[in-house]
Amino acid sequence: MSAASLWDRARLRPGDLPTLQEALDACDRHLLERVILEEFACRGACVDAKRLKRMRRRLDASLDAMSTLRVERGPNKGWVLAPRESYVLDAREASIAWRLCAALVPRYDVAAAKRLLDASGGQAASYKQVKAADRRLRSLAAGGRGSLDEDAFGERSYALSPWEHTLGCKVWLGGDWRTRERYLALASAFWEMTFFGFEYDMVQARMAREKAARLVGSSPGKGGGPLRFASARRSGAASVDYGLSVPDRFSDDALKSLSQRVAVMNHNARHAFYGNMLDLARRLERG
Repeated sequence: MSAASLWDRARLRPGDLPTLQEALDACDRHLLERVILEEFACRGACVDAKRLKRMRRRLDASLDAMSTLRVERGPNKGWVLAPRESYVLDAREASIAWRLCAALVPRYDVAAAKRLLDASGGQAASYKQVKAADRRLRSLAAGGRGSLDEDAFGERSYALSPWEHTLGCKVWLGGDWRTRERYLALASAFWEMTFFGFEYDMVQARMAREKAARLVGSSPGKGGGPLRFASARRSGAASVDYGLSVPDRFSDDALKSLSQRVAVMNHNARHAFYGNMLDLARRLERG
């Protein structure tokens, strides 16, 4: 059975889904590295050929290490990595960028997926609808939240998780995605895993320091104490604009409107994501 036919099957069992390690191994290495470099490592940067060659070597070493690690499926049992799109507003250029990430979410059953889809309220046309849906979704997620690593929508961060745990996650790439988009979702997972670097031993050490710092409520910076930043304005000083403050309602109103449009787009993308999760739940139920 080919991977392409797997995403089209009407009936699935949890064991049919590949782990992240298996999905990464199934990729064309050159294409995967190309997506990682274009969309993450080199995005917005000018990189010369010499540096690019060094980066490719590091990517190769990391992917080789991930391929040979013995994965642990227990910590993320019942969770799945799936593509989720979002939109980001660049206020400086008043432009909108599209993003696709691999979100780690519970492998919902049909009833739970339906509750999320119903709470999202369908495709939104206004910012008011988005705010109402956000309140419903956050309330629903808060009731089942079981970890500090989960956000307000029930997604779990895996930047601090050991590679062995994340590589053991099941992956769902079904839906109306092109091959490059599936590669992009996997590249996003790789980039999230390498938040602390590309070398496995170094990543383990940095993760341990970060987790220890979180437990004692301090920053992992020098001295172990929380980082403090000097204020640019003296404490207690009166706010003085010296006649230089220029309110720009013309631009501010436009940016506010644009940010609300982005919120609507993100809501609709999340609604589509829940629809994809419901589709997976139904296939697993039939399997």
